[in-house]
Amino acid sequence: MLYLLIDAARIRDKMPWLRENGQKHDSLYRGLSEEELSEVGPWLFEFPGGDAFASKVFHEGWGESWGVLLETEADFETCWRHFRKFLIVKTEEGEELYFRFYDPRVLKIFLPTCDEAQLREFFGPVNRFIVEGDSNEDAIAFALRNGELEQTMMSAASIFGAIALKQHAPQEDEPN
Repeated sequence: MLYLLIDAARIRDKMPWLRENGQKHDSLYRGLSEEELSEVGPWLFEFPGGDAFASKVFHEGWGESWGVLLETEADFETCWRHFRKFLIVKTEEGEELYFRFYDPRVLKIFLPTCDEAQLREFFGPVNRFIVEGDSNEDAIAFALRNGELEQTMMSAASIFGAIALKQHAPQEDEPN
């Protein structure tokens, strides 16, 4: 399953369209935090690909730090609960800070600094995170293999092409 962690702060004017046209989605914040931060905070979206939503994300958002793609076998609720654990982090001095892990510019710097235990905790149910590379044409896939972070450079077009193909592939219960 593919999901997209969206940084609403980066796309304020596009968020209403994404919420209307995206499939299942939810803010990672709840309660007062959600009321105050939903327009600038992180959102988790199902990302089936091959539709207007995926096209908009690729053509308008890739290279603009809209968010992070992730691949997992976990369901939406499991991923949502997992990522809520990382919204606030404590410094060594005990100060609480918002952690913008859903910003691809932050995630691609953060992951290589983690030790094995931190990687295992952060990846949780995620098989692979995919973020923007140094140019709009590039993508970086991060996976956890044998306790070590694996980074693979890819073309962004190949990522979104594969997503489109997955969407249009016949499902096991669909007639050919």
